[in-house]
Parts: sequence; structure tokens; C-alpha cells
Amino acid sequence: MIKKVAKPKSYYKYGFFMIIPLIGLVIGIILLRKGIILKDRVLSYIGLAGIFFTMVFYGWLIYYGRYSQPGKTQAVEFTKFQLNRTMQEVEIYKLGNGYYPESLQELKFQDIHAPIIDPLSQHFLSKKFAYFNYKRIGDSNYTLFSSGLDQIPNTTDDIYPNLPFSESKKFGLIKNSK
Repeated sequence: MIKKVAKPKSYYKYGFFMIIPLIGLVIGIILLRKGIILKDRVLSYIGLAGIFFTMVFYGWLIYYGRYSQPGKTQAVEFTKFQLNRTMQEVEIYKLGNGYYPESLQELKFQDIHAPIIDPLSQHFLSKKFAYFNYKRIGDSNYTLFSSGLDQIPNTTDDIYPNLPFSESKKFGLIKNSK
């Protein structure tokens, strides 16, 4: 029995799937491999184009999220959300224990998913990160904030939890305590 060999042009139609970034990478690798096996340069170039497109797309996403103004704005909004959740965890800790924690790491004993890492300090390819700035002040107060985009504490871009003024007397949060 004679084995039927696929024609290289029959694979060209799969090149259209490469506009979907992650799928394009997989299909690009497959088409590159088929192009090499079938000795078809066009098929190999189509595969390389899919791989290249995916790399450029994800590189652009990382750049956009990290360095563009809309990306920075979204990161700041997410940080505000996380700070509000952290403040809730600190207040719940006080309700349960009668005092505020010495450090944010103590919140992890209460809730393993407590957000204590500053999202603005995280880098995509690095495992470096920093915790939110937290300091207990006496027995009844504390300060909690993010160092902001510049990652330098006590500057103008620091981010504090959003707390309505009418509610601020109920909690121990003090803003801008150096």
C-alpha cells in the first residue's frame, strides 16, 4: 500500500489561525515543523510569521500594561482595590484579637488570601515584590499605604485606602503618618 503524502499547500489554510495569539504560536510551531519536513519554504515562513506575531503581541501587551498611561491608571485602580481589601482584613484582625497586627504577614494566619503585596511593586519577569507599607501606631491606630508608581514611600504619589470621611472615625487608619 502506498502512503499518501500530504501536499504542503493543504496546510496553508491553517495560517489564518495564527492571528489568535496563543493558538498562533502553537500552529506556527506546527507549520514550521511541517514546512521543514515537507521542504516547503512558504509553509516554514508562515509558521515563523505565526510565532513572531505571538511574540510581538505579548510583548506589546506587557509594554502597554507597564508603561502606557492607561496601563498605569488601571494598575493604580487595582492597587486601590487591594488596599481597601487589606484595610478590611486589618480591621477584622482587630475585631478578632482586640489589637492591630504588628505586621501585615500576621494577616496570612487569619486569611491566606489576604492581599498584602503591593501590585505596583511587582515586575513581570522578576520575582521581586514589596509589601504594602504598614505600621501599627500604639494600640488603636495604624497607617497603611502603597508607595505608588515611583515605589518610594512618603511621596506625593502614595496611595491610601479609600475611606469616606464620615466612616473614618470608626477605624484606626491614619493617613500620612511618617
